[in-house]
Amino acid sequence: MLTLRARALFKSRLLMAEVDYGEHGLELNAQFPRWEDAFSIGVRLRPEISETSVFGKKFDFRARAGHTHILYLSAVDYVDFSSDRHSIEMVLPRAFMREISNDLEVPPVTHLGNDACVVTYDPTLLFLAKRIRPFFDDPEMLDTIYADSFMWAFGIYMMKRYGDLKDHRPILGGLTTWQERLSKELIEAHLGDGLRLEDLAHCCDLRVSQFSHAFKRSVGVPPYQWFVHRRVERAKDLLRGRRMSLAEVANHCGFADQAHFTRVFNKRVGAPPAAWRADN
Repeated sequence: MLTLRARALFKSRLLMAEVDYGEHGLELNAQFPRWEDAFSIGVRLRPEISETSVFGKKFDFRARAGHTHILYLSAVDYVDFSSDRHSIEMVLPRAFMREISNDLEVPPVTHLGNDACVVTYDPTLLFLAKRIRPFFDDPEMLDTIYADSFMWAFGIYMMKRYGDLKDHRPILGGLTTWQERLSKELIEAHLGDGLRLEDLAHCCDLRVSQFSHAFKRSVGVPPYQWFVHRRVERAKDLLRGRRMSLAEVANHCGFADQAHFTRVFNKRVGAPPAAWRADN
């Protein structure tokens, strides 16, 4: 029996949905999130045949795995599935698009695709969809600063590649001494609970796009990567102390759980936390 399963993922600016129409037996969650005045950039994870009506005009959609649609959600009348479907729907609200334009100090984007229905193959969008997909299984693993960084990169790419975004941003230098010190101290203070990218930018009196570029130029890595680095370094200090369990260290350093902590630590250090503690 074919059933619809939909899962939503929310974190700060990030709005995503996973749509899976196929044989799921009794495993069913057909409640689909709805967004107004937003675009859905849907990346297909398997081939699909469907019909979509946009502004009263019908589009036959025959796509291979990896193909992407760009739909203006408020214009969609209906979607009729003629086959199985599995896609990651990355949602880009117009309000956030205006925020990006304001941050870059450029005119608002007037269109995305043709503001109705676009079908394309874009390796970058496929890459982004695959990067975000694991978080549907474990949303607690998604850090706020990672979610914000992802959405800013995704939004700017879409508006530049499929819209008319004018990038008047000058070539930036790095952070000043006080900005770098303040941003690092704020990250250090919020290792356990996370921090929004825009909060870091605001404290440095910079726009988000300015801050991200300047931080990477000064520190050598994007803010999120520095965040993860500092969490791992703090975990090392706590592991050396030998007073906390692995679960307590994971919680203290802001990891979703012990399993998440183990995966990240092992990837960064080359050994799981328990083994590293035994050798140090």
